Amino acid sequence: MIELHHDTPPPRLLEDRRLLDIPDGPSNPRRAWNNFSTTGKTDIHNRLIPLQSGLCIYCEQKLDKYGFHIEHILSKLLNRPLTFEYTNLSLSCIKDGSISTETTANPISCGHAPLKRANDYNETLLIKPTEAHCSELFAYHQNGEIKSNDNNSGFDRTRVEHTLKVLNLNCLRLKRERREVLDEGYGVIFDLQDDKEALKYFFNLEFEKVHNRYQSPFISTRKEHYSLWIE
Repeated sequence: MIELHHDTPPPRLLEDRRLLDIPDGPSNPRRAWNNFSTTGKTDIHNRLIPLQSGLCIYCEQKLDKYGFHIEHILSKLLNRPLTFEYTNLSLSCIKDGSISTETTANPISCGHAPLKRANDYNETLLIKPTEAHCSELFAYHQNGEIKSNDNNSGFDRTRVEHTLKVLNLNCLRLKRERREVLDEGYGVIFDLQDDKEALKYFFNLEFEKVHNRYQSPFISTRKEHYSLWIE
C-alpha cells in the first residue's frame, strides 16, 4: 500500500464541484460522480499519478499494467460529503473492462475487488492509504504473500487481515506477480554479488523514477527484501 499525502491543492474543477453540494454532498453521489466531466477526472489523474509514483495505491502494481480508475477511499455512497473531496481520492489499478470477469486465474483486486466495490467492509478496520505509516503494517513475503507485520498489535493484525480480504491483495495473480519480481531480483543479486558497482547499478534501476513514476512495481515488497543489500 502506498502512503498517500495529498500535499498539492485540489484540482480546480473538482473543488468547484465539491462546493456546489456542501455540507451534505450530492443527493445521488453515483450519478453526480458519473456526470463529472472527463476534463475534471483527467485533472485528478494528472495530480495523483506523481503523488503515487505511478503505482496503484493498494497493490503497488504499475498503473499502466491493467489501466486504472479513480478510487474513493471511503465509499461515496456511504459518505456523500466525500464524493468530490480530494483527500478521499486515489488511483487504483484495473480500468473498467480490463479484467472483466472474476476467475481464479485472473482475479479482480484493489478498488474493484468484489467486497470493496460492494462496500461490504468495516470502515474502522479498513486500512486507508492516507494513514501515516500504513505500509509498515504489512509484511511482504518471498512467496508473494502479504501478511501482518510481526510487530503489529492484535488490533492492527485484525485490520491487516480485514484489509487484505476486502482488497483481495493476496489473490493468485498478485501473489504470482510479486513472487516473480522477487525471484528475478534475487537471481540478479546472486549473479552480481561479487561486483559491488554492478549491484549498485541494479538497485538504482530497481528504485528509479522517470517523470515521478517508478519503473518497477511493488515498491514496498522490493524495499523490504533489498534493504539489507542496499545498506
